Amino acid sequence: MKVGIITILNVNNYGAELQAFALQKKMISWGHHAEIINYLYYKNPRHIRTARSKPFVRLSAVQKFKEKLFPVVANLKAIPYWNSKKSRDRKFSAFHHENTRMSMEYQSMDDLYRNKTWDYDVFVTGSDQVWNPNSGSNIEPYFLTFAPKKAKKIAYASSFGVDSIPSEYHGVYKDYLNEFDKLAVREESGVELIKKIASRDVNWVLDPTFLLNKTEWAKLAANPNIEGSYLLIYALTDSDYIKELAKNIATKRGMKIVRLCKNASKEDNDPSIINIIDAGPKEFLGLFLNASFVLTTSFHGVCFSLNFNIPFYSILKKEKTNNSRQLNLLAYLGLSNRVLFVNDDVPEEVETGINFNVVNEKLKEKIESSENYLSQSLADVGLSEVSK
Repeated sequence: MKVGIITILNVNNYGAELQAFALQKKMISWGHHAEIINYLYYKNPRHIRTARSKPFVRLSAVQKFKEKLFPVVANLKAIPYWNSKKSRDRKFSAFHHENTRMSMEYQSMDDLYRNKTWDYDVFVTGSDQVWNPNSGSNIEPYFLTFAPKKAKKIAYASSFGVDSIPSEYHGVYKDYLNEFDKLAVREESGVELIKKIASRDVNWVLDPTFLLNKTEWAKLAANPNIEGSYLLIYALTDSDYIKELAKNIATKRGMKIVRLCKNASKEDNDPSIINIIDAGPKEFLGLFLNASFVLTTSFHGVCFSLNFNIPFYSILKKEKTNNSRQLNLLAYLGLSNRVLFVNDDVPEEVETGINFNVVNEKLKEKIESSENYLSQSLADVGLSEVSK
């Protein structure tokens, strides 16, 4: 079948790019003609804002300020490292050029909705925080409202990114969710939200990055030029706590410390920490694949640590509203002890070992059920098309 996937990508974010690729790759491996509907997420610099793309959820003044400030700050920080930024950008572009099948580019929401000649047999909303009410742009496209009214629509591992939706928006969310033929979300908290808002049957499935195994990812990975064992830091929200913990573990285990920076700018002035600022998706994979230990605040950092069987800690801030992503997954796997909260005491004795035999069995079972949901949903859509 021809499958059109809409999700978040082209934002130079490692997790976003790799989850989008993985979902498409899995469906192609099953013989489907799957491609990404290349609608530019609002954080892409080429995205064109219009009146139509105004968020239907009201953002606070603080949220609006952050939306405008953060990209400016990131670009200012990157100025001294501009050549590295260009190198990083080229690596992201090359990854998609080599590995990802995409439609024509839609720079604005208006462009997307102007297209009336879609020829997909089924539309799929993919993963990441596509339904987050705190988005700085209209999230209607991720409910597939641009697709033909009678089109078959599936959600796979879509995320709200939060544990609750303001009640005043339950009605519009319910209407959008009821347009889907099949629903599956990435967090158990998302299951409860949909049941509460729309009273719909919904599945809990794994992030698309788990649909490819370690061997498949390793084929794409670029090996890092780092001698000896190292502890990898991948922090989207930094803190002194992470650095203190990293030095504690690395000193006791005789490891170097490598920081994979979230943007093309140096994040650590400590000469004992190696900053990687120009990594693309392939380099990201290689850094995780070859790490001896990982400290990460990132959900996808946790996902790849699990997939590659690398011991890790997930470092969270208690006040964050999207901690359920890591907490749900790790609780299911019996790994709640791998969560540490910033400002808690740094553990004197670090548990570096994880019984991955047990973890892998649980993951295998969940991966199979996730794949079954996706393949059966596509099959059901195919059968319904044949019966017309």
